[in-house]
Amino acid sequence: MKFFKKKWVLISLGIILVVGGLLFAQSRKKAVPEFSSQPVERIDLKQTVSETGSVEASLELTYGWEASGKVTTIGKHIGDTVTSTDVIATLDSTQQRARYNQAVASLSSSQAQLNLQLAGPSDEVKKKSSAAIAQAQASLLQSQANLSKVEAQSSASIINAQKTVDTAKNNLQLVATGEDSNLVNNAYADLVNILKSSVTNLGNALTASDNILGIDNVFANDTFESVLGIQDSIALQQARNSYYDAQSGKNDAAQVTLPLDSSSDHASVDAAQTVVADALSVMQTHLSYVQQTLTATRPIGNLTQSSLDTLKSGITTVQGYIDTSATNVTNGMQAISTARNSLTSYHIAYDKAVSDLDQAKKQTDADIAVAHAQVSAQEANLAQAQASYDDLVAPPRTVDLASLRADVSRQAAALSAARDDLKKTELLALSDGVVSRLDVEVGENVIANQDIVGIISAGFTIKVDISEADIAKVSVNNSVDITLDAYGDDVHFAGHVVKIEPSQTEISGVVYYKTTILFDHTEEHYDIRSGMTANIDILTDSKDGVLVIPRRAILTQDGKKIVRVVKDATKGVFEERDVQTGLPGDDGLVEITSGLTEGEVIVTFLKES
Repeated sequence: MKFFKKKWVLISLGIILVVGGLLFAQSRKKAVPEFSSQPVERIDLKQTVSETGSVEASLELTYGWEASGKVTTIGKHIGDTVTSTDVIATLDSTQQRARYNQAVASLSSSQAQLNLQLAGPSDEVKKKSSAAIAQAQASLLQSQANLSKVEAQSSASIINAQKTVDTAKNNLQLVATGEDSNLVNNAYADLVNILKSSVTNLGNALTASDNILGIDNVFANDTFESVLGIQDSIALQQARNSYYDAQSGKNDAAQVTLPLDSSSDHASVDAAQTVVADALSVMQTHLSYVQQTLTATRPIGNLTQSSLDTLKSGITTVQGYIDTSATNVTNGMQAISTARNSLTSYHIAYDKAVSDLDQAKKQTDADIAVAHAQVSAQEANLAQAQASYDDLVAPPRTVDLASLRADVSRQAAALSAARDDLKKTELLALSDGVVSRLDVEVGENVIANQDIVGIISAGFTIKVDISEADIAKVSVNNSVDITLDAYGDDVHFAGHVVKIEPSQTEISGVVYYKTTILFDHTEEHYDIRSGMTANIDILTDSKDGVLVIPRRAILTQDGKKIVRVVKDATKGVFEERDVQTGLPGDDGLVEITSGLTEGEVIVTFLKES
């Protein structure tokens, strides 16, 4: 007998350890990290380069062809006066002219397709239009079948709603007999089950207590009995004394609930409820003393801290069961009271069922009307398909030829582009002035953007130094917004980039590239002078209506760009998301081309623990 008792104790302790460990793991909560965030926005994004330079009185502009090739003609020489768009020299344009001729041929082909359409549709096209009529007829048949289905479903819906009304009416009759109604009897039957479950929990709680106190199972606490409640002997004595009260209450509760079943009279169930409720209260007091005893126990000798924690966790668990049982008993009595007073609620349910029936009738009328409308729409589609066929076989109208005319326009645009490429073989004067340099002879080969010609032009320019970090963004012909310190920030002048020196200039250890900006025009009443300080904003790129986030929100992991998307701000739950970026703009913003949607909240700063 002693062997089996010890084996049973070990199994019980193992179960308590597992349950306690699970409860301890669930009780741990992860701290919410500190972070800042903001939503993904859609704005017009600009990329500008801002610098400060000085106004100079004249410009010597040097540049070359935008294409590479062999020089074939030279029309101007050093010292000649030129006006803007004069041809200074030309390159061999054989390839450009061939592409131009090809574009001319493509345009002719598109025009021929248009002319073919004007000749009328082919037999194949007519068959395709006839197939569209057949498809519209099939869709009409389907919508007519759907109308029949909706009418059938609507009828079934009304029947079901009427059944609900009938059920609600029958439920009213359930409480018509008061105390002997089915509703009250069912509530008492539920309470009987609650009382029997509570007795089971009382037994389990008493067993858990005895495994600590060793009163009935004298071998249960052999390993730690000497240190049990070592710091509070009064609590230990109270636990032992109250054990017998709890045991007596449990036995009384078991005795009164044993004969109960769903058909027991209400008075017997009420009496048993009182006994069980008292037993639960006594058990709650007893378990409290046991918990105080464990608090006063110290891990000494064979009792480890882990074992002590397991004992405490086990008592906490059964305390929860007893507390739940007490609550369930109270709720069961409340359910009985509610059942006795549920006539009003059944009246409400009946009224709702009647209202739902009325609503179902209205809904079915609406559904049938929609189905009728769908039939009408398919009839219209069929009529449209027939009309389209009639239009197809009729002589073509201007509106029918819109697509082909659009293709003709596209080929015309391609021809225009080819014409522009051909135009690039001509070296034009970019401004009025005097030719000061012409470093080329007929027959020489030149490369694109090689400085060939120089023109001295009257007027004002601005020289600025652009750092190597920004120079890659800047291109010739970029638009520039200019303000002069002499006239303040409210007076703006327009200009454009005309030259970027290829060689670098080092200033205080930083590499810069000299850039020349030409005023587009100046107002006569502004007296611009050489040496004035100019503040320039070069518009290097822009995009309208794009998604943007701060650059600081983007992290790099394994060669990928990611952001943290906030899923639950209160719990600090984030989702790492791969993103693709586009244009880097002003104010620390960057375009997001994929991976995020407008309005999503992303982390901009996360304090690492």
